[in-house]
Parts: sequence; C-alpha cells; structure tokens
Amino acid sequence: MLINIIEEIAVGTVIVLVSSMIAWLYHIRQLYASAPVLFQNHTDDSQYPVYQIVISNRGNQVEENVRVELDPSVQANIVASSLTDVILVNHVIHIMRIHKKQEVNLLLQIRSGFFDSSKILSVSSNETTGKICKSPHDIPFNYGVSALIISLLIGICPIFYYTGQIIDYVTDKLDERNLSGISNQGWGNLDAYQESDLRKSYSDNEFPVRLLGIRKKSDYSDVSIPDSLKRIWPQLNQNSLLLNYEVNNKTASDLGVLAFRQGAYNTPPFYRNVPPMSKAVIIIPVRTVPASGNIRIEFMFRLHADWMDRIDHTFNPAILDGTVIRPAEEHQPSGKTGTAPAH
Repeated sequence: MLINIIEEIAVGTVIVLVSSMIAWLYHIRQLYASAPVLFQNHTDDSQYPVYQIVISNRGNQVEENVRVELDPSVQANIVASSLTDVILVNHVIHIMRIHKKQEVNLLLQIRSGFFDSSKILSVSSNETTGKICKSPHDIPFNYGVSALIISLLIGICPIFYYTGQIIDYVTDKLDERNLSGISNQGWGNLDAYQESDLRKSYSDNEFPVRLLGIRKKSDYSDVSIPDSLKRIWPQLNQNSLLLNYEVNNKTASDLGVLAFRQGAYNTPPFYRNVPPMSKAVIIIPVRTVPASGNIRIEFMFRLHADWMDRIDHTFNPAILDGTVIRPAEEHQPSGKTGTAPAH
C-alpha cells in the first residue's frame, strides 16, 4: 500500500516536472546570426566579395525589431535578402519582424576588409539578445520541440509499462467478474488464484475448497473426535464451532492446503496434503465468534513447489442456511478421501 502511494507520488512529480520543463523550454527565445558563405564569383564587374548572413528565429515567439550590429570597420551594402523591409543603417541591419521558426538570408557586398562571423558584434530584438554562431550547423534545434521528442523517447518504456499495468488491471477486473460466483460465497483476495495453474483445473464457479457445514463440540461423542482436534479438544468449550471444509483436488498433482483462523490468538494451523483427483476434509475450530459476527479463515495452497497465499474465506455463521452438519455418519463427502493426517 505504502509502496503504491510512493510510486504514484513519484510518477505525478515526474510528470509535473517534465511538463513544466517542456513549457519553460517552449517559451525560451532563440535568436541567432551567422555568416556561413563567401561568394567569390560575380555576375557583374564588381571586385567586391559577397558574403551570406543568416538570421534565425528558432523560438516559438515572433521577434520584433531585430537588429544585427556589424563591426564599424566593415563597409557593406545589402545586395539581396529573402525578406522585404531589411535595411542597413550605420553598420546595423534592421529587420522589422521575424516570425517563429523563420530564417532570413542576406547577401552583403563587403567593400573593405575581411568578413566572417567575428565581424557580427550582436543580434537582438525588443525581447531578447541573441547569439552569434560560426555557421547555421551550430544553431540548436527548437528547445521545446527537442525536449518533447526526448521526453517521448525516454517515456516509451514507462508508457509500455503502465499500458501493461492497465491491461493487467482490466484483465483482473474481467477475471473478478468471471469469479463473482466464488466471491459471493465469501472468498476474497483471489488475485494470485486468478493467474495460477491451480485455477486451470476448475471452472469459474468452482473452487478447490468449500464449506460443507458447521457443527459444535457438543455434537461430537468421545469416540468421534477428529484426529486433527484431539490435541486441542480439552481447550474447546461446548459451544465452540467446528468448521468443516472439503478440499477437492481436481489436479494431476498433490495439493497441499494450509488453513488457519485469521486474527485469532494462539490458534494452530491445519494442513492437509490431498492426492490427485481426490477429496479430504479440514476441520477448523472457532472458540469465539467476533462481535461483528464474521469469521475469517485464511488458506494457503501448494501446487508442485509453489505456494499461493493468502486467500481468505469470510462468512457469518448466523446467516448461513443448511450448513449445520449432523453426526458424521449422516454426512460423508463423496469421492475418494485423502488419507494424509491433519495436524
């Protein structure tokens, strides 16, 4: 229970942190400038080289009044641009607006000196100061999209894990519905049983153990005391209840059944090993009935070398009909009975 709560808190915290990180990265402004290409061949008779400048807005917001400041030693003029309304005044290139994820290309004719990205002093807008890169290859991808893709890649395993958990949960719920007849008889905590090899030998309305009936100590004569109860017989009062459970082993292997009273002090467990395709009886004494009126017996099953615990049977003896067993001679379980002694 505590582990599940901690897991849910951890998952919720991670989801909130990742969502917040993506939202934060999504709103980061990304403005860049670079000078990647020198054009040495000209279609006119000019002897001045032409350089390319790329101004990129990789963010998710529009950048207004973008300014690209050049070194004052550079004498240049704009030959061409991929966007209108681009002007060069006093060594500053002015661009009115660059939309999100848009790239602006300029061709500058340099009339004096050498030109590269080091001659770009700054790039800025009304909202941010950008960065100078040597080439467009150095410009990072959109942070928000990159974070989302990375989160999705990292989250593939958890997604598959929790999808599997959901499928298992739905499957368990369908199984519970199929086992509603058993649940209505008071059997609970059937999760392990639903997925066990033991269940394969029983239909949805069958269970390896069933309550045959209830007797009192006063119903027994001294000669008919069950062997499994002789050691504790003197400790039982005349009104002690004796719960008679029948184990029906329909498997091809020995079936071990351990039963004990849940929540009762100093009560021994009772064990039967039931051979394949046979039946046996386990008698569970109940000295006092709780104030709630409900008695709870826990069962553990061993098939092959695997133990399955703890399936419980809860019922109120006061409202059971037709479960009071008369003397043993009047009721014998049908089928072959296991001969292993009960402890």
